[in-house]
Amino acid sequence: MPEQLSFDPDFYFGLVADNLLKNFGPRALVYADNALTKMRAIGDDEGFDIWMEIHAHLTNKAASDFRPEGAVIH
Repeated sequence: MPEQLSFDPDFYFGLVADNLLKNFGPRALVYADNALTKMRAIGDDEGFDIWMEIHAHLTNKAASDFRPEGAVIH
């Protein structure tokens, strides 16, 4: 059973994603992919889970922030 936290980590994953996008733009997704690959390669399950959450936030934010004008998502 996962440890109960006294705070919502989802908020912090969103902050990290916002900062990565602000500093690196669309390249932030590449950096997050690299982090996931590294965490998996070194067997860091906790780090992998953290980066998965950050990656999910990045993907959602990038989909709305970098959508070309007139693009329709189906």
